[in-house]
Amino acid sequence: MKKYKIGIIGYGGFGKFLYHWWNKMEEAQVSAVADSAGHFKKTDDCSWYENWEDLLKDPEVEIVSIVTPPGLHAHMACAAMQAGKHVLLEKPVAVTVEETEKILKVQRETGRIITVNHMIRYNPIIQALMSISESGAFGQIRHAVVNNYAQDETLPAEHWFWDEELSGGIMVEHGVHFFDIINALGRQKYTKVDGCWDNRNELQRDRVAAIVKYDKGLIASFYHAFSGPGFFEQTTINLAYDLARIEIEGWIPMKGKIKALVNKQNIALFNALPGWKETDAEPFENVKDVSRPEGWGSTGQEDVPNIESIFVGGKPYKADTMISGSFEISGTKGEVYGRSVQLIILDLIKKIENKDHQLTITLEDACEALEIAVLASK
Repeated sequence: MKKYKIGIIGYGGFGKFLYHWWNKMEEAQVSAVADSAGHFKKTDDCSWYENWEDLLKDPEVEIVSIVTPPGLHAHMACAAMQAGKHVLLEKPVAVTVEETEKILKVQRETGRIITVNHMIRYNPIIQALMSISESGAFGQIRHAVVNNYAQDETLPAEHWFWDEELSGGIMVEHGVHFFDIINALGRQKYTKVDGCWDNRNELQRDRVAAIVKYDKGLIASFYHAFSGPGFFEQTTINLAYDLARIEIEGWIPMKGKIKALVNKQNIALFNALPGWKETDAEPFENVKDVSRPEGWGSTGQEDVPNIESIFVGGKPYKADTMISGSFEISGTKGEVYGRSVQLIILDLIKKIENKDHQLTITLEDACEALEIAVLASK
């Protein structure tokens, strides 16, 4: 695999982060930066452009990474593909559905490879849960709850984040990450989206929520608040499957816990979770059903001491053990984040070199997350 030359458009905090992590790789190198704000200083091995359109003319640049406010994404992505470049586009893919249709059209016309930086799909916790979910070991997913309490200390009223024509608003600019995670875990299509919100003032819609219904029965709720101090910043994702209850912590997932009904065939799958530790395991016949108080009536288990099947939603599952456990990624949040952005550029390179390679996050995936976000914002 050759070393691919990357050009970054936009050199704020995240652009600097990408520069740092991609230049650690053998397969890629940042060879150009477009930065009108003057944050980047030209080096011997990296060119600097004040105008992003000049970067697109650089013959060395093969991949363009667009790290600008969302309202600029569609125009820049289309221009980059028309200039013959492959594209890694920062999320969200755009701020309107009409813009996504234009990006899809230009991609088909040019044949360039493009993906969107929904980098949480590359997180090892999410990767493991996607794999276990697809195996059927958890049963069907029924409910998901995302709660995101974010700080607003670095977001004054005049910040572009609050300009919904430029950012799309919280659901579009930030919420798409979590719509995409639930889409990836559930493998279901949304059928209905309802949103509500509260405005701090005329300029700042700072607390938003949505309920999303999917075609195979999943119902998910999402809440995002950019209205508190950094001390209280917290993100949790709770997942209710037929056979498991899972809680994940961190907007970059770092740790969590599981309680699940398993059998001898699928228990080994849990070892795919980073830092998996089984804390308790009870044979199914020893697990007491405490859903009803004493005297209420039979739970259905009393007369079947060696039961190996359980019915959930009318569907039978084989289970012989109730386990509890935890998982946690070793390393810092920055290291996990950095590795994820390295993996997404490697994924894009594999697709460039082999058109049959299946991207972990496709342009269509990103467009679907945006569609939900737009509906939730109306």
